[in-house]
Amino acid sequence: MIVLKSDYFSSHERLTRFINENHIKREDILVITQDHLSMFTMFFYGNDSIEEITHGMFS
Repeated sequence: MIVLKSDYFSSHERLTRFINENHIKREDILVITQDHLSMFTMFFYGNDSIEEITHGMFS
C-alpha cells in the first residue's frame, strides 16, 4: 500500500543521499521545505512495507 511518509535532514547533502539511496522518484516527492535552522523536511509517497535506509547523526 502506498502511504504518505516524511523525514527530516540536517543538510541538503543528507537529503540528497536519502533520495538517491532509497531510489525515491521525483514524482513521489510532494514537497521539500527548509526551516530557519536550515533543517529540511521531505514529504513523499512510499510503500508502507518498505523501511527506508537512514543514517545516524555521525555517519
